Amino acid sequence: MCENRRGVKMSLQAAPAEGKIGEVRISQRLFVNERDRRGNTRWIIIAAISSLLLVVVLVAFQMRPSAQISKRQASLIEGIERRSPPRIQRLLAKDYGDRWGFTSEQIVESMVDAGSQFMALVVTPVNQSVVFGEGGEATVSARVILSGKPVGPVGNEVTRQINQLKEPFVFVWKKQSFLPSSWRLVRVDNAALPDDLYGYEPGDIRRAMQGE
Repeated sequence: MCENRRGVKMSLQAAPAEGKIGEVRISQRLFVNERDRRGNTRWIIIAAISSLLLVVVLVAFQMRPSAQISKRQASLIEGIERRSPPRIQRLLAKDYGDRWGFTSEQIVESMVDAGSQFMALVVTPVNQSVVFGEGGEATVSARVILSGKPVGPVGNEVTRQINQLKEPFVFVWKKQSFLPSSWRLVRVDNAALPDDLYGYEPGDIRRAMQGE
């Protein structure tokens, strides 16, 4: 009886100790889990901030004047290749003017008119450079090489005339407002072309092909 009582007594005494150890282990696990959660949350916050900073840097890079001009010049070339008046027109300033006296609508018509003599037109700028001047202007200079699939003698003549020019084409862009994307084309020129453009008027090629 004594031994049983002692055993019972010892068991009763051991039970609280085991309970305390269990509580300590549970507390330790809770502490570790809480620490892991805090660590994960910290890394998530750091990753989110880093991603945000990367986006800001990329946007700032794209908003630079040089990036905007390159983008618009490429869009202009693409519009000419596609013979698309809307694509070209949206890049021109309302007060566009050149030494040939063309308005924005007329220069668009001229570009599309010349490109109409190609089944497929490729316009390749060569030695392109950009110079930023005062008054919010940027001048893009480049020789232009035409290739593709000309239709008949008119297309071949257009290709010959453009590709043999020794002087580069000059595209003058001007910022219209404080917006980074407000650059518009205000003038096109080529010193090798005469003032009368050999008697050409916008739409002459189209009218000739239609027998007008």
